[in-house]
Amino acid sequence: MIYTLYAQKDATIYEKSETKNTGLDSVLELTHEYNGTSKYNSRVLLKFDTAPLQEKINSGKIPLSTAKYYLALRSTEVREIPQEYTVYAYPLSSSWTNGTGRYYNTPVTTDGVSWKYRTSKSTGIEWEIPPAIIDYEWDSISQTWVDANILFGVNLTANITSSYFTTEGGGTWWNFDNLECTQSFTYESSDIYMDVTQIVKKWVTGSGRFNNDGMILKFSNDIESSTETYSSLKFFGTDSNTIYVPRLHIVWDDSSFTTGSLTQVSDENLLLNVKLKKSYTQNEKAKIRINTNTRYPQKQYTTQSYYTKNYYIPTSSYYEIRDAHTDEIILPFNSTGSKISCDSDGNYFNLWMDSFQPERFYRVVVKTETDGGDTVQIFDNNYYFKVTR
Repeated sequence: MIYTLYAQKDATIYEKSETKNTGLDSVLELTHEYNGTSKYNSRVLLKFDTAPLQEKINSGKIPLSTAKYYLALRSTEVREIPQEYTVYAYPLSSSWTNGTGRYYNTPVTTDGVSWKYRTSKSTGIEWEIPPAIIDYEWDSISQTWVDANILFGVNLTANITSSYFTTEGGGTWWNFDNLECTQSFTYESSDIYMDVTQIVKKWVTGSGRFNNDGMILKFSNDIESSTETYSSLKFFGTDSNTIYVPRLHIVWDDSSFTTGSLTQVSDENLLLNVKLKKSYTQNEKAKIRINTNTRYPQKQYTTQSYYTKNYYIPTSSYYEIRDAHTDEIILPFNSTGSKISCDSDGNYFNLWMDSFQPERFYRVVVKTETDGGDTVQIFDNNYYFKVTR
C-alpha cells in the first residue's frame, strides 16, 4: 500500500532578503548565489499534518515498524546546478508561521516565516540560532542555550544546529540520532523522492518523540559555501494550483497471495481487466479486483463461457496510478507498496481514496514480471476512475 499525505504548508526563506515571506508562493526554491564578496542561500520549509497518519498507526491500519516514508517533490526549473549534488532534509526544531507572501510582492510581505524570523517581522520572534560554541546545547527546562560542560547532560534534550554564511538565521533543526536525510543526484532528473523515514518516525512514535514542526531542505554545505556564481533548483509548491504539489508517501507491504484452486495464466496468453467503479468518494478504502483470463482459451466441452473462468497473474505483479489528464505518476510501481494480492476469487489491490486529490480522474496501469524480472508486460488499457468529495 502507498498512502499519501499532502503538505499542510510550505515556504522558501532567502538569506539575501532576510525578512521576505513567501508562504503563498507557487514555487519552492533552493538557491545559492555568490557576488564576489558575500554568499547567499535559500532553503525550503515544509510541514505535513501527521494526525491522520497517527490515527491509522494507532488503529493498526499502518504498521509502525515496517512502513517507510518518502518525500516527493516535482522540479519545475533547474539552473546552473552541478552535475553531482546532494539535497539534505532535517526536522525543524521550532514552529513557524506560513504567512501570505509571494516572491515578487511589492512591497515585500513580512507577515510570516523568513530567513530571520520564524513568525513575522512585526512580532519579531527570530530563529533561536545556537551560539558558535560546539558545547552549547538547548536546555528544555530553562528554554535557553547552556554550556553542556556545566550541566553534564542532566537536563539536555537533543542537539539543535543551524548554519548561515552572510546573514544570521536560516532556521534551526534537530541533528541527532541519524536524523539527517539525503538524496544525491548524478546526471539525473532533479525530482526529489527522498527517504525521510528517520524523521517521520520521530514524529509518530512514542519513543524519542518531539513536536512535528515540519522539515527543512537545504543544499549541502559544499554548495552553500562555494564561490560558484549562481545555482537554482525550483519545485512546485502547495499553492501552485497543479497536481504536482509536495507529497509524503507512506509505503508498506499489505499484500497477500493465496491462490486456492486458481490456475496461473501463461505470459503469452494473458488477458486482464481491472474492475473499477466510475467514481469513489475520498473516505472510501476500495478493493480493486482484476479479472484474469486466457486470450486464446483451449476448446473443450463446457456449459459456461470460457471467459467466466478466472486465473491469477504472477506473484511479481504491481499497479501504478496516473493522473488521467496529465499522465503524472501519482502512485508509482513499487516492489513493496504496490504489490498485487490474490485470494480464492482472483487478484486485487487496495486503495485509500483520500490519497488522491478530489474531483480528478485517474488511470490504473498494471505490470507483471516473470523469469526473475527478465520478462515484463505492461497493461495500460484505459482503466479510469474518478475521486469525488
